[in-house]
Amino acid sequence: MTEETESWFGKEWIDEDAKALGVYVALLILQFRVRYSTDTPFLCREEGLMESRLKPYLALLLHDEEELSEAVDTGKVFLKALVAHTSLPEYVEVLDSVELDFYGMFKEAYLRHVNREAMAVKIADSDAAPFIKTFLSDVASNRFSRGKITTAGSSILLTPFGDFIEFYGLSGDDVRRFLEILRESGIMFLDIVSAPVLEPDFIESLS
Repeated sequence: MTEETESWFGKEWIDEDAKALGVYVALLILQFRVRYSTDTPFLCREEGLMESRLKPYLALLLHDEEELSEAVDTGKVFLKALVAHTSLPEYVEVLDSVELDFYGMFKEAYLRHVNREAMAVKIADSDAAPFIKTFLSDVASNRFSRGKITTAGSSILLTPFGDFIEFYGLSGDDVRRFLEILRESGIMFLDIVSAPVLEPDFIESLS
């Protein structure tokens, strides 16, 4: 991280799991799902817009209302600080640097809040966990088509719906249910797969 970034990034934003998750989910959304030149001015000006993007995905990881509110607020603070202290051409590089520099904290917070209970269901009469393990291994090995990949390893999938049917022999209904489980568990939100769930130790823990 550059000295300039250190001057505005608040270490207190990541000293608790809820706040760290707020920053991390905001960072991932900004990396993969925001058009910087057109979206960020609205997101900064209309706080409800950023909250509406953050809250549904943070709610998958945080189930305490006070923690959820703190996470959303911290994510919005991070966004405003980024925009106030970083020029538009630098957004991608700075976001990448923040994820890399604080990856250990983001990883620990994220993996502590993955919803393993959401994985304890059946897909096509089989346990979902082995499907999820295979899916994450396939993402990590580039079997699925990925778009931008951050230095830490987070990525956005460009995989057509039909690939899930072809790769895993699932019906269309089963694929829809599988994608729902990936979302409910926090493994994938929108089409973003965060680097922590692609860590080999985490993937092996799904056995």
